[in-house]
Amino acid sequence: MRAPRFGHLAGRISQAGAADDRGSQSVELALILPGAVLLLSLLLHGALLGADLVAAQTVAVQAARVAAVDDDAAVQEAAAQAAGGRPLQVTLEPDATRRMPGDVVTATVRLRSSAFATFGATVWCPGRAAMRVEDA
Repeated sequence: MRAPRFGHLAGRISQAGAADDRGSQSVELALILPGAVLLLSLLLHGALLGADLVAAQTVAVQAARVAAVDDDAAVQEAAAQAAGGRPLQVTLEPDATRRMPGDVVTATVRLRSSAFATFGATVWCPGRAAMRVEDA
């Protein structure tokens, strides 16, 4: 006895299934697209955060460089110029009244990043650098 063949039914099933699948690609795209846009946005904001971390370190090095030869007011001005107008906080240790030639001055910087601001987050990027104080 031979096994029954259902080849003639396979064509009908696939044709009926194809009719039911119409529009499924549009639905899948509609479901995936917001997630893909969110992932791309997070990736771009992460890259922006990385650039801001490098900028904060650069501002800290500039602040320490100026602090090694000048007073705190000049440091604040140089740091603001290096930050390009972005909000920042600069702390020097020791301050200008206690710095002596040969001492090490440390500049600690917090630079506000524009990364993730779209999501309502405020991110501060840290930077820290030290230089030896020079003779005036």
